[in-house]
Amino acid sequence: MLRKISRAISIISTLTILFVITIFVVIMFFHSPNKHHTEDKNFIIESGLTLKEVINKLHEENIIQHPTLFLYLSQLFKGYDPKVKYGEYNFEKNISYYDLLHKIYEGYVFFRRFTIAEGLSSHSVLKIIDETDGLIGKIPESIKEGSILPETYYYSRNDKKSDAIKRMQDSMNRTIDELWENRDKSNNIIKNKREAIILASIVERETSLESERKTVASVFLNRLRIGMKLQSDPTIIYSFTFGDTSLERKITYNDINNGSKFNTYNIYGLPPSPISNPGKASIQAVLNPIKTDYLYFVATGYGGHNFSTNLKDHNRFVKEYYDILKKQKINNN
Repeated sequence: MLRKISRAISIISTLTILFVITIFVVIMFFHSPNKHHTEDKNFIIESGLTLKEVINKLHEENIIQHPTLFLYLSQLFKGYDPKVKYGEYNFEKNISYYDLLHKIYEGYVFFRRFTIAEGLSSHSVLKIIDETDGLIGKIPESIKEGSILPETYYYSRNDKKSDAIKRMQDSMNRTIDELWENRDKSNNIIKNKREAIILASIVERETSLESERKTVASVFLNRLRIGMKLQSDPTIIYSFTFGDTSLERKITYNDINNGSKFNTYNIYGLPPSPISNPGKASIQAVLNPIKTDYLYFVATGYGGHNFSTNLKDHNRFVKEYYDILKKQKINNN
């Protein structure tokens, strides 16, 4: 009798050990790098697919090698009928079966991104959104100039274009609200948030240098303070393109003298709306400018600008600029 009990205990112990070893091997296999998957790959799970259908698709796209084993192990770790989240996923090279399952079970979808550069017109922004891969639906025919905040935005496949635009507009609203509250309140030239965005849109188009933004802003604020025309070339360009870059060309004498309400060589004060979508730094420059006496600036020919307080110095800088352009043209020929 004791011999039978001892033998039974021995068998049970052996089976237990074998079971533990098997479970350990299975777990190690499930967590080990998947050598079959040799490159990063995006994978799409359509809405309504079952786990088994997803696994079959993973096998068809050569992401997993053992679909039946993957199914059983998935049920072992996540239950008999685990629900997977639909969307687009990025599976890294050699991702383990466990990490792959964890991603689709928890819904760690792949986020794409697009970038809106500072100073783009709304016309250009709409074109970018319309051509962005993975966004769906229609876009509006137009959106208000200066209503979106330029920056990098993340999105998932099949997000709506209209939702992307709303997110950009919400970002601008939050940003201008925050910057307006923290503005230099001694700067009483800019009366409201809209005026801040209008002037910032001009500053954005005048310079791309971070170090110059507040100085450029100070020039325009000084001009507004004494009732002097802004005379900004980008406003002339906007007066006949309205943000459509395909219509841009060199400014002519007739352009300078056109009667557009956007042409700040023609009007006093600010144009009726922004001429671009300014970034946060340009809005900050307008609301918290440095104090200067500058009334003029002109390009140096090397990427920056020369600033001056009087017309005599300004004309000298203008001559220097054109001399540099002539030299550059000669050297390029």
